Amino acid sequence: MALDIMSLAPNGESNLHWRMAMRSLSGIAISAFALGFWLLLGPVAIGGPASYVITDGISMLPNFHGDGLVITQRQDQYHVGEVVAYHNEQLHAVVMHRIVGRDGKRFVFKGDNNDFRDQYHPTKAELVGKEWVYWPGAGRYLLMLRDPWTFAVIIGGITMLAFAGSDRSRRRRHHHAR
Repeated sequence: MALDIMSLAPNGESNLHWRMAMRSLSGIAISAFALGFWLLLGPVAIGGPASYVITDGISMLPNFHGDGLVITQRQDQYHVGEVVAYHNEQLHAVVMHRIVGRDGKRFVFKGDNNDFRDQYHPTKAELVGKEWVYWPGAGRYLLMLRDPWTFAVIIGGITMLAFAGSDRSRRRRHHHAR
């Protein structure tokens, strides 16, 4: 049994007004979703709260595997035992390891699968963020977006879908106007 949303329009109210109200509500819902998405997952590079780390290597086995995607969020405070990404000046890379101690104002890190502590001890300013979400294997898809040809094909496909949808809508309005 299908429900026709238009049959819910109050008696005496035109379908046009009802459709306009439904479109407005849809717009508000989409805007609320986009805002919520941004507040949780907006990249730090453009003002959001999240950083994206693609895992590589074996230092964090068995919990993190290569090509995983970790979304981190910056914290006011970091504690021993938390998995945190940081800028390692010695390696010129972002490293994601567990905090195992403090050395004054610096943090001491160690990979879960390593039998040694990291030589570099970053300050709070060098910390990228605490692990928030981990998706095994999702990093390879994010890496594909870095390829200009893949990115162009995806953007082209989205653009074609957007124009196809607006063309269909235009034809439908033109047909009803006759």
